[in-house]
Amino acid sequence: TQIAIDLNMSLHIVQCVLVTWREIGEVCRDRRGFGRSPILKNDAVKLMLGLLEHSPDLYLDEIQEQLEEQHGVETSLSTISKMLKCLGMHDFMIITMNLTHSSSFWLSKVAQEHSEEAQCAFVLAVGNEPPEWLVTADESAVNILTSYHQNGW
Repeated sequence: TQIAIDLNMSLHIVQCVLVTWREIGEVCRDRRGFGRSPILKNDAVKLMLGLLEHSPDLYLDEIQEQLEEQHGVETSLSTISKMLKCLGMHDFMIITMNLTHSSSFWLSKVAQEHSEEAQCAFVLAVGNEPPEWLVTADESAVNILTSYHQNGW
């Protein structure tokens, strides 16, 4: 009780800390295992990535159906969307269609404009130049926001 009085803490908290100290030699238990477990386990995430690798134009609700069929996991479309963003799938824009209540992946504008012919022509034009000689347009731009940059321009 003297410890509780000296530290201005409740007696119950001090007793719990002392019990933990006697059991494991620490004042705090390891926090692993506390909190909500993830809805999507590693197998489900691997399935999602495999599905998208096989057919990248899948709708989110199609992924949702596959997760439910193969793993028995019921998830929301937003959970799938957040997981894909977390996995670095932000090259895709996830768009929800209000009329059909379904979501889909759409390629970004830059990805849609990708042209193999243009890429080959670019490589032929600048392929012999050392990389340190190349300056891309976004790195060489100077505008009113330039003064706010911390490093470089």
